[in-house]
Amino acid sequence: MSQPTLRHRLYILGCRFSDAGANLAGHPIALIGVIVFCMIFFMAFGESATAALTLVLSVMAITLTQMVLNQQKRHEAALHLKIDELVHAMRGARDEVMGIENKSEDELEALRLSGDEAERVLAERRDADRKLERAGN
Repeated sequence: MSQPTLRHRLYILGCRFSDAGANLAGHPIALIGVIVFCMIFFMAFGESATAALTLVLSVMAITLTQMVLNQQKRHEAALHLKIDELVHAMRGARDEVMGIENKSEDELEALRLSGDEAERVLAERRDADRKLERAGN
């Protein structure tokens, strides 16, 4: 197998940094740390440093939001892959449902309608089978 490119290695490093930052920021102690930091900042520098603190907190909020969204995107992709695998493995499941998250609104509506039609046909078959069973008994 070939060596990963510099771009790929930087991407992996960024993902690890993003995961670590999102996990750290999501920990309950992080909230306590931010509150303590703000209190110490106000005690040390007074009200005159409010603008600087607001700037720092705003940048941190934007950065952490991006980290969390990046982490959620990877988790969502993994979850969709698992669901697609289950749909593929299930007997009777429609394979066209796999990858449904990438379809347009019209395609989703067409799949829903075709699924409703499939349910109606299956219900008719079940009813016919029950009638045959009753007639045979």
